[in-house]
Amino acid sequence: MIPASVNEHFRKYRSRSWAGCYLFALVDGIQYEQHTGRQLESLDDAAVSLFAGTREIALAHAGPWLVDPRKASDRIADLGDLELARAGVIWLITSEKLERQAAKLRPYLDIALPNKKSALLRFWDPRVIHGLNEAYRSKEKRALFKTATEWQYLYEEQRFTINDHDQPH
Repeated sequence: MIPASVNEHFRKYRSRSWAGCYLFALVDGIQYEQHTGRQLESLDDAAVSLFAGTREIALAHAGPWLVDPRKASDRIADLGDLELARAGVIWLITSEKLERQAAKLRPYLDIALPNKKSALLRFWDPRVIHGLNEAYRSKEKRALFKTATEWQYLYEEQRFTINDHDQPH
């Protein structure tokens, strides 16, 4: 369910940092569905759509989901397999519980465009987050990354980490 390298890093992080930290998966609903043939569904304290409570609620099945892989392991497909097969998983280390972490991420779903319109920011896609890490240089724009203590993802078969103290290279 959780890739060994992510799990090992989380255990080391937890032992040197604080006991009250959590490991969640930010999952692309459409990638999950295409990989498994099933849609993600809300599970108490285990899986929540980031579109819940937003105007995009009708797209919840296809959008970003925050999943506690330990609590949901017997009810969802292996997210480690999904991560290897498709650009559909980002791992987050955070001090927040599931719903609170989802609430911290929701304000970043939409961005304002120069023409005053808004667009969906697909920060749950590893290909997008990789580019954002390079492009977001200002303190204001890096606020997205501060919503979690650490972000881990695969990009072009390499594991990358963004922590809340990092600046892009």
